[in-house]
Amino acid sequence: MSSSVPNESLVSINPSALQTTLSTESLKKWELGVSLVLHNWSVLTDAVVAQWGGPDSDDKRDWLCGAIADMFTEREETDEYDIESVLVQVMGDEFQVNLEDDSAWGIAQKLVSLRNEVLEGNLFTIDELHTKFLAKPKNQHPRVPQVTEVTEEAGSSEDEGDSDEEMSEAPSTGPAETRQSVEPVIDEDGFELVQKRRRK
Repeated sequence: MSSSVPNESLVSINPSALQTTLSTESLKKWELGVSLVLHNWSVLTDAVVAQWGGPDSDDKRDWLCGAIADMFTEREETDEYDIESVLVQVMGDEFQVNLEDDSAWGIAQKLVSLRNEVLEGNLFTIDELHTKFLAKPKNQHPRVPQVTEVTEEAGSSEDEGDSDEEMSEAPSTGPAETRQSVEPVIDEDGFELVQKRRRK
């Protein structure tokens, strides 16, 4: 797992509005908000629960949360396209997930909207997300996504289908040949002639 944001060109040395206008407490709220938004992203949650990123999938999600939060604090111009690009790349590189929906774009839009609220001093959305998160039972764990089980079942059924097909084909030629009654042909010297042509 890399130690920096995949797209390093997004990082600027100029401090952003988040760094210059927000207090330390507000910045912590912002980081919490990013983490809550990403924890509510079902695609990422499924990848972590199923450990598609390996045994340290949970750590990779935490790293991603920090990387996204830093993108906004290190580059004021960070927008939805920047965030979507990083999300898609990280999901592919770290979790082997090829996103075919617009969920990354939706998450990027939520994060930009959240950033704008924080800059305005509005922390309502973050507090609301946090309250909902704390309200969930501590022992509540997302169910392992069924896509992996479906894939395995589909593969096994195909294998079984192939084996069944092979098994059905194998006996079909043998009995057909044995059922063919070939009458012996005796030549004038009393020897039986083997008629190979009829067995083709």
